Amino acid sequence: MNFKNNQLSSRFKQVFHNTGFGIMIVDKNRNLIEVNPKFCEMLGYTKEELIGKNAEILHISNKTYKEFGEKAFNQVRNNKPVNLDWPMRKQNREKIWVRIAGDPVRDKDEVLWTVVDITERVKAKEKIDQLASKLSRYLSPQVYQSIFSGKKNVKIEAYRKKLTVFFSDIKGFTEITDRLEPEVLSTLLNSYLNEMSKIALKYGGTIDKFVGDAILIFFGDPETKGDKEDAYSCVLMALEMQERMHHLKNLWEGQGITNPLEIRIGINTGYCNVGNFGSENRLDYTIIGGEVNLASRLESNAMTGQILISQETYALIKKHIVCEKKDEIKVKGIAHKIQTYQVVGSYKNIAQKRKILNEKFDGFNLNIDLNISKKNKVITSLENTLKQLKKDEKSN
Repeated sequence: MNFKNNQLSSRFKQVFHNTGFGIMIVDKNRNLIEVNPKFCEMLGYTKEELIGKNAEILHISNKTYKEFGEKAFNQVRNNKPVNLDWPMRKQNREKIWVRIAGDPVRDKDEVLWTVVDITERVKAKEKIDQLASKLSRYLSPQVYQSIFSGKKNVKIEAYRKKLTVFFSDIKGFTEITDRLEPEVLSTLLNSYLNEMSKIALKYGGTIDKFVGDAILIFFGDPETKGDKEDAYSCVLMALEMQERMHHLKNLWEGQGITNPLEIRIGINTGYCNVGNFGSENRLDYTIIGGEVNLASRLESNAMTGQILISQETYALIKKHIVCEKKDEIKVKGIAHKIQTYQVVGSYKNIAQKRKILNEKFDGFNLNIDLNISKKNKVITSLENTLKQLKKDEKSN
């Protein structure tokens, strides 16, 4: 297409030359046959440097040139609309971003492209994305996603919700800090928190905060799978954290830290106040309430390497998790004593490591460790039970 043959109206010529966006026209071989002044200004070329050249000189690589042909040029020639953001290369080799739209030229095997420079907009978005990525490290992924998706308002508000709350710390960590150099201590603590965080995110836990070596995690907000599944996920997370500690202890021993490091864990389920607490200038998404305090007390009462849970949590996970009944504890602010249970492991994992026979249905609960040393006692007990069942069956 050429202006000299008067194929374009004088009005279009005026728009073509004076418009605020770039225009280029290419033939079926993607050779440039016409460009307007704005396009030349945008790409840093003169008109003479572009006319007759293949459009490949405008792309940052041969690969992107071919990709553009597939995604855009061929689509437009088939009368399909195209409007996309695309990188281009200026005459001085500088990369810019453009928003480009194409239309086929009627009765001609040519394509007219309109081009707008959006480089500054793209750079601004990249800066925002980088900043958002940095900020996301200060928030639990669930909270970050809820805020940036608009699901949560960034204002002072809280609500009651049933959560499963997890507390943990490293037994004797305070004493360890007095013996280690600050650099060694930082490496140890960061490696521990990093590994524990990975496990928490794997199971969908919301990481509330780190306080030194202590970790507060909860399940049930901003997303929940249901009370039972939240509690079960929390306990599975705690079990995997225990397993990971064996690996970390070996790693630390290789660094000369030979003192035994063990974590203790407390878990409780109940209604808590969850939401944004603080001031208009500084908010903290966290949980408060008596059930949170109980989880903390369970953790402080746990022995090293122990996972101690409340009756409420036990009731939700007992069909899947092997637990041992432990002592009752007295908690400030609660009139009655709290029954505690120690988590041993999941039936599934224990069965893989040990021979466990487990069967449950209404009115029947059988759980036998087939590796038990006193097998004769178990056999006698089962035989007596079977005799009693047969006797009752006959009497009925």
